[in-house]
Amino acid sequence: MSTSTSNSLLVPATDLERFAVDCLVAAGASRERAEMTAQVLTRTETFGIHSHGLKNLGGYIEKARRGALDLDAEPVALVDGPAFALLDGRNGLGMVSGVTAVRTAIEKARVFGVAIVVVRRSTHYGAAGMYALMAAEAGMIGITASNVDPNMTVPGARGKVIGNNPLAYALPAGETHRPVMFDVALSAVASLKVVKARDEGSSVPEGWIVDGSGRPTTDPSRYPDEGAMMPMAAHKGYGLALLVDALTGVLADAPTSDQVPSWLFDMDRPNDVSHVFVVVDPALLGGAAPYADRVDGFLDRLHGVPLADGSDEVLHPGQLEWRHHDRAVSDGVPLPDDVRASLEALAAAVGVPAPWEGRAD
Repeated sequence: MSTSTSNSLLVPATDLERFAVDCLVAAGASRERAEMTAQVLTRTETFGIHSHGLKNLGGYIEKARRGALDLDAEPVALVDGPAFALLDGRNGLGMVSGVTAVRTAIEKARVFGVAIVVVRRSTHYGAAGMYALMAAEAGMIGITASNVDPNMTVPGARGKVIGNNPLAYALPAGETHRPVMFDVALSAVASLKVVKARDEGSSVPEGWIVDGSGRPTTDPSRYPDEGAMMPMAAHKGYGLALLVDALTGVLADAPTSDQVPSWLFDMDRPNDVSHVFVVVDPALLGGAAPYADRVDGFLDRLHGVPLADGSDEVLHPGQLEWRHHDRAVSDGVPLPDDVRASLEALAAAVGVPAPWEGRAD
């Protein structure tokens, strides 16, 4: 999930968040919706997940300019039960739908122990793990997934068949460890990483994509117009992607991933994706504090296993991202060149100065 940024510009997270808020407000979002979105995207940057952070803000604003995204839409409940809800995102910002939904699920789980909230008519919600982490930081188990546009092939098929439908979970931990966080696309790699390689004119590792004939290739130059992502672990990634569609588009009576347009490559059309959020309160089965302590003990045992030759340590899911986060909070968020260029273009488009404008590198 993380990107090496040792030579990148360092910017305080608070400055980046303020810049994102100002850009969204200038483009027509209310301050409340702007702050909700900026917080998610900036936090994503602190974890080193640059492909799903502030780099995409300009794309959301451009999509709104073309009438395919409502920057100020507020999700509304279509179904509101004691431990479940179906929300209509109203073609608004995916971060607003995501935060609203996970907060709703947390509130319901506090009362009933477990809750599920599904969102329809939403837009790309960035890094799924950020929402699962919100539940974990509330002392609960968080699971979330989203369907996306068809960008992945499946065994035996040629071309794009299904979305690589991201899936994430997070677990609360005790006094020793930070919350566990796991966030993956169900393709061999996130599609935005293939797009980045294409833009840089570089090749991709074998096993990431297939060409227009369905044959494995390392050349991303024609993606996404031609070819497709490969599923993670062949039929296993395919099967999990289908499950995500069943819990999002099918459950919400909304488009499945083979029917939704891309938020990025179909700028003139609403994204129309669906998300699901499941939150479980460990107090349901013996108490939140003992659960967190047991997670700590489990992680301690994982870290204490014998190491392979040449290995320095065993990491648990999310541990590397927390290290990125702590450095970013202490020293500033490292912005890769492509993220900086994207934010400078956005600054010029909406008339908001970039946080580093006039600053010597």
